Amino acid sequence: MQKKLGIVLISLAVTTGALGQAAHYIDPMLGVDGGGNTFPGPSLPFGMIKPGPDIGDNKGNAGWKAKGDINGFSQTHLNGAGGGPKYGNILIQPTTGIMRAGNYASPRADEQASVGYYRVRLARYQTNVEITTASRAAIYRFTYPAAEAKNILFDVSHMLSSTNDYGEAQTVVSSSIHILSPTEVAGRTTLVGGWNKQTTPYTVYFYASTDTAATSWGTWNGDVFHEGSKQQEGGVWVSSGAWLTFAAGERPVVQCKVGISFVSEAQAKRNVATEIPGFDFDGIRAQAIAAWEKALSTLEIKGASEQDLQVFYTAIYHTMLTPVDRTGENPVWQSDEPYYDDFFTLWDTFRSSGPLLTLIAPDRQAQMVRTLVDVYRHDGWLPDGRSGNFNGRTQGGSNAEFVIVDAYLNGLPGIDWETAYKGMIKDAEVSPQDQTREGRGGLDDWKNLGYLSIEGVDRPASKQMEYAADDFEIAILASALNHPEDHAKYLKRSQNWERLWDEQATDGGFTGFIWSRHRDGTWKTPFNALEGCTWGGDTFYEGNAWTYSTFVPQDVAQLVERSGGNQNFVRRLDAFFAVPGRYDVTNEPGFLSPYLYIWAGRQDRTADQIRAILANSFHAGRQGLPGNDDSGAMSSWYAFGKMGFYPNAGQNVYLIGSPAFPEVSIHLGNGKTFVIEAKNVTAENKYIARAEWNGQPYTKAWFRNDDIMRGGRLVLTMSAQPVAWSTGDLPPSSSAKSKTQ
Repeated sequence: MQKKLGIVLISLAVTTGALGQAAHYIDPMLGVDGGGNTFPGPSLPFGMIKPGPDIGDNKGNAGWKAKGDINGFSQTHLNGAGGGPKYGNILIQPTTGIMRAGNYASPRADEQASVGYYRVRLARYQTNVEITTASRAAIYRFTYPAAEAKNILFDVSHMLSSTNDYGEAQTVVSSSIHILSPTEVAGRTTLVGGWNKQTTPYTVYFYASTDTAATSWGTWNGDVFHEGSKQQEGGVWVSSGAWLTFAAGERPVVQCKVGISFVSEAQAKRNVATEIPGFDFDGIRAQAIAAWEKALSTLEIKGASEQDLQVFYTAIYHTMLTPVDRTGENPVWQSDEPYYDDFFTLWDTFRSSGPLLTLIAPDRQAQMVRTLVDVYRHDGWLPDGRSGNFNGRTQGGSNAEFVIVDAYLNGLPGIDWETAYKGMIKDAEVSPQDQTREGRGGLDDWKNLGYLSIEGVDRPASKQMEYAADDFEIAILASALNHPEDHAKYLKRSQNWERLWDEQATDGGFTGFIWSRHRDGTWKTPFNALEGCTWGGDTFYEGNAWTYSTFVPQDVAQLVERSGGNQNFVRRLDAFFAVPGRYDVTNEPGFLSPYLYIWAGRQDRTADQIRAILANSFHAGRQGLPGNDDSGAMSSWYAFGKMGFYPNAGQNVYLIGSPAFPEVSIHLGNGKTFVIEAKNVTAENKYIARAEWNGQPYTKAWFRNDDIMRGGRLVLTMSAQPVAWSTGDLPPSSSAKSKTQ
């Protein structure tokens, strides 16, 4: 980050968005290394095909590795997804010379990426690879050395591999490939498994066409090559594919366009014909840039440095890579509703990605919510995660509740609220057959004891906190849809988080923490405030007692009281952020934590923490993210922080932080514009001294979506010293402890 922002604003002032320059700042390589797991290949906003390199051990989900040779370029990837593998299907690799059995990986050089474009040189073959893409089809441009025979391999058995021992490995069930003509190849691969432990197979079909006719071809199965063969079938754990060979001495450039489908080869061919009718590589690249310009045009930034613009617009880009739009590509059921896949997962994205898309891409967010409701309608459950047309995995609560209620409160159109509500009630009342796939585990304890016991469910303490917050979301929609008894019931259940508040637990000089209990009511011993886990275990998921003792988004006022009142709560938060190992910005349960000071009347401390976290943890470059991007969750959290406000998801409430840009304009779907102006903003001037909304004094450190949607200008005058400007109402809480409800 720039240390002398005041100087930068004078010498490097830039306006983007309205001038159509935003896509220029996207860096697809930002965050690919250092645990960010971002996808470096080209993609359209929410695009179904994601062509890119698979490197080294083929482990992970984005395919890219800092070290290792390029094995080829597969057409399906996730962005920023950790855990076990998914996809890496239909791999293409250009080679030279005579085809022989063996490893076709190549060292790389001159690797570059920009919006809608990826290129690399395969040193082994002295061949340049360029990729650009449409939504469901991609086009490759291979530039070979002229003196050698040129090949394109199509590996239909390729997939990304497992990274752990949690039973998340993918397995190819079967595959098929056939050469249709000297310029056409088609086929499919069918798989099970992956991160969501998919038991119903998913199939990826493809159709490829080249602009140059092959002079020879063949197929392989395992280590056996079949010269001249045009058809091959593959089975479990058997490599299979086909190749085309183009004569040496002719033009060195061969282009290949590839379409995919989750329905049929014929649909894959139609996707190519519709989206890339010719072989105009540069034209398709220009269309990709234009698509991103349009997607980013809702945001206009003034006065920021070039580096800040790069990180910011790349964050928006990452937020728009998943879920993917597969409308018309659903092989499971027929429906007139939109269909999106790769919700990976709502546990990650409900907190920041969903609310951001609600503001900058409301039509897309509405379509995604309609998809969730349609999944419930046909599959029987609202998903928390879904990939490969299959629900799973559930990491904590049932977080579709947050997404649906957020959509309702923000007025997203076209959603069947009553059906959505039925799905939410099922989450809250019906025990699923497989709690790792959907729904909530441990419901008997939740309903009978009022808490989740160690004996009843894994990770009970973190799930307890999430169930309480989920039930509050149900209470909101119950009230809105005129179900008063349900409203009272779930509002009461939302208070169950207090049943895991151990008043005797002590750490760092503070008493009272969320902790796990046995079914007989006794507490787990000994208390360890930093204990947590990923899967299994009897405490927390991706957090610890410090983290989850701040996760009460429905009733922060009561949390403040439980923590000893305003002053002690501020001290606790200070200690939470100050001591290494307590707070981890890379785990989503802590996303709201820096903003909690506002409920204790200390908005200035929120400014301190947000500015520090952004400066220390987010940067340009391949290691620019502090951890796994989680399908844009991390990136969207950063984007809100830079703009100067953050949602308390599912409540139509935004909390004011510390804007880092002199001016941000959000061009809304209703034709109006909401502007946040930060006067005198610098790295040192991080505190708000005065606020005005449309020229009138504003004294609250929060506002609602309704305020945004009316358009207008929020002017924040920034200062180097804390000022007690936010003297108005505190943000709402479910209890009666706050000034407003």
